[in-house]
Amino acid sequence: AVDTIALAAYRRSVANFVNIVTGRNDIPVTFNDGNDSYTDGKKVVISSNVKDKNFDSIVGLALHEGSHIKLSDFDFLKELANGYVINKEVILKAGKKGYSEHEVTMHLKNLLNYVEDRRIDNYVFTTSPGYKGYYHSMYEKYFYSKIVDKALTSTEYTDENMESYMFRIINLTNKNTNLDALNGLRQIWKTLDIKNISVLGNTEIAFQVALVIYSIILDNLKDGIEETDEDGYVTTKPNDGSND
Repeated sequence: AVDTIALAAYRRSVANFVNIVTGRNDIPVTFNDGNDSYTDGKKVVISSNVKDKNFDSIVGLALHEGSHIKLSDFDFLKELANGYVINKEVILKAGKKGYSEHEVTMHLKNLLNYVEDRRIDNYVFTTSPGYKGYYHSMYEKYFYSKIVDKALTSTEYTDENMESYMFRIINLTNKNTNLDALNGLRQIWKTLDIKNISVLGNTEIAFQVALVIYSIILDNLKDGIEETDEDGYVTTKPNDGSND
């Protein structure tokens, strides 16, 4: 049986970390059994069962989501979700590679999320070094897995397509990362410039970095394949081997 008193204490303790990192006490923290932990800027949802053995990694998650509330610009994120902040050049460039406006928005959202995560984690690392252990536990549990390690050292995800770039980018800080696995990956690593990530003062600046990274990816993809349907309507599909 689950010790409900211990569970309640754990949950209170996790919620406390959110209060500390945000400097606020009006952020509700809820727990569920889903796959995603997230925040919308007003509340934090942690999807995990709090137990002794995973307490540190869950505190890491809570700190991470709490620092989003403190540091991320949720109005800007909404504008991105609606495609308002993406310039037409990028949409045209991606269109030549076979990606729709909606797909461009999704790609940029994922890339910004990655850059923004590095930015806010670095902020907590540098302002509250005592929390580092919780973050390391979170990374160990959620990001570093044997399957990922193996994929990074293999020939998987070494074709220049969107999936390969996204996989290699979100694992750039893994010790098994191989910057020669894809064209442009080394340039992406330099653009991200993890050591100096603190110069990215806000979400909008982080987005500019995400845009540069996206541009490097697009430069290294083959042009899309044009297909004409029976009504003479021409569409462009990515030329990434997924249609072979």
